[in-house]
Amino acid sequence: MRHERSARLQAATLVAMILVGCGGDGESPSGASATVDIDGSSTVFRISEAAREAYSAVNPNVTVVVDNHGTGGGFGHYLAGEIDIVDASRPANADEEAKAKAQGIPWTRFNVGTDGITVVVNPENQFVKSLTVAQLKAIWEPNSKVMTWKDLDPSWPARTIVFYSPDQDSGTFDFFTEVIVGKAKQQRDDVQPSSDDNTLVNGVAGDVDGLGYFGHAYFEANSNKLRAIPIQNGAAAPVMPSEATILDESYTPLSRPLFIYVKNASIRRPAVFGFLKYYLEHIEELAKKGGYVPPTSKTQEANQKALSAGGDASAPTAKDAA
Repeated sequence: MRHERSARLQAATLVAMILVGCGGDGESPSGASATVDIDGSSTVFRISEAAREAYSAVNPNVTVVVDNHGTGGGFGHYLAGEIDIVDASRPANADEEAKAKAQGIPWTRFNVGTDGITVVVNPENQFVKSLTVAQLKAIWEPNSKVMTWKDLDPSWPARTIVFYSPDQDSGTFDFFTEVIVGKAKQQRDDVQPSSDDNTLVNGVAGDVDGLGYFGHAYFEANSNKLRAIPIQNGAAAPVMPSEATILDESYTPLSRPLFIYVKNASIRRPAVFGFLKYYLEHIEELAKKGGYVPPTSKTQEANQKALSAGGDASAPTAKDAA
């Protein structure tokens, strides 16, 4: 993975050097400062990739590289000094916060949207009308006894369920296991994990007894070959994930905020600041293009206030807007 990132960064730097030589963004003659390097969540990837595509038309002299090795992978690359921005589908944990502080590489967090983790089955599965949070826990907890659909409901067929899940570097995995199982990163072992949400999509779509979960945008983009399952939390009626139910927080407990963490030192670089300014000013359309619910106006105001601080580690951040 490190070798792959190094190759990508070298290629991006070469392009930036050429562009700077042709009258680039006025940063370091080496061209390295004319790149913006992003890695992390495959969920937030869709927003950052939309930002990269749009910004390339506005400022082609800045090369933006977006990878998706999971939220945990993104924080790992950040702490190794390899990237400017982490795409994160969960907040940084205490260990990641402590390491960033200890290494003298503080960040500013910006809220870039809201997602609803979507539980899906194959469209041929018409007997699962909804699932309760308690059933989800019974399905996904470590050492689960649920092996067939009949184990969940005696009226359902005794066919073996095939489980598809994000891998352990995924922020989606962290969030889902924490709110459903009760402890982050704790899940049954007999699953088919992947860091690529499209692999999970294709797995469930190709298996009549498939069951999986991932960000809502990946369901929306593949709703012709998947079926989303309404989730019942407590005594409330089952709720289907949608822009409306994610926004009004009735789709609970699987609604969650999405973030980007930007290195403060990088914010002070013109290439990164220009890209980030564009990203936040156009977040309404970028979040929607990515398939997610945009931040509220109050959150967007907090984002702008944090950006105006310009990477000052002592200034307020957008954390309270999440």
